[in-house]
Amino acid sequence: MHQPHIPLKEPDAVTPPDDRAEQRKFIRKITSVIIVAGAIFMALYVWGIIERHPRTDDATARANVVGIAPRVSGQILKLNVQDNQAVKKGDVLFEIDPEDYRLVLEKAKAELAALDRQIAQADSTLQRLEPLLPKKFTTAENVDEARTKLATLQAQREGVVATINLEELHLSYCKVIAAFSGRVINLNISAGAHVSAGVAVFSLLDTSKWYVIANFREAEVRHMAPGSEAIVYLSSAPNKRFRGKVQGIGWAVKPEGEIDLPPSGVPYVKRELNWVRVAQRFPVRIEVEDPDPDLFRMGASAVAIIKGPPSK
Repeated sequence: MHQPHIPLKEPDAVTPPDDRAEQRKFIRKITSVIIVAGAIFMALYVWGIIERHPRTDDATARANVVGIAPRVSGQILKLNVQDNQAVKKGDVLFEIDPEDYRLVLEKAKAELAALDRQIAQADSTLQRLEPLLPKKFTTAENVDEARTKLATLQAQREGVVATINLEELHLSYCKVIAAFSGRVINLNISAGAHVSAGVAVFSLLDTSKWYVIANFREAEVRHMAPGSEAIVYLSSAPNKRFRGKVQGIGWAVKPEGEIDLPPSGVPYVKRELNWVRVAQRFPVRIEVEDPDPDLFRMGASAVAIIKGPPSK
């Protein structure tokens, strides 16, 4: 029997094993180069952002604090506030016993009344003697004596009036008034305690204006200036962003290891390791434009980011 002729297929070309290994090796090299190049590009991109928009987590929220010191000495008769209490401008914080100052004031007023009577008598005497002098019914010495006495009494009266004004002022100082709205801090006294003029009894935190002191490396401060826009985050509220502006950049810090004797008032900022060398940091004051009074606390940790140069 005759069988049909079936043409034979040519065998598929088979890639030698060595060539396949070379291809995989080449692909791995290309992939590695792409990954490295991408990493370098991202690093440079991030570095550029950081250079243009410096940020630091070495920052704290601040507000002005004023020591509440009475202007007169005495015993606290009434304490109207508690520690951490919010107060408004004009509130009476505490009252000092006014009795001693009231007695001094009453004494000065009594002296003034007595002087006014003496002045009236001396003036009457002078008015009576002056017309008699041309008629030789009195002497010039008597007239001069009357004039001198009247002038002396009038001078004494001015001194007593000044004393009355001062004692009235002292009496008004017995009520210690809040000069601004804020919160009472570091209160640890009670009614009945004796206070001295000029010595702070507690402090008042001015909650109307908040700022952040952020320490930036010396190489970063060239990217900012007064008026530069900033963003502030509080560690206690990381999802809430606050706007701010650079108010100023510190021009002096105390050198590392220098003994500050006598105290100079120059701030000290600890250095940090920056790659190989140790970089100095300078304090930058950022005024917060929209602070939340319920979130901001004195000394709270913060993150500050400089957005760019001052807006023109």
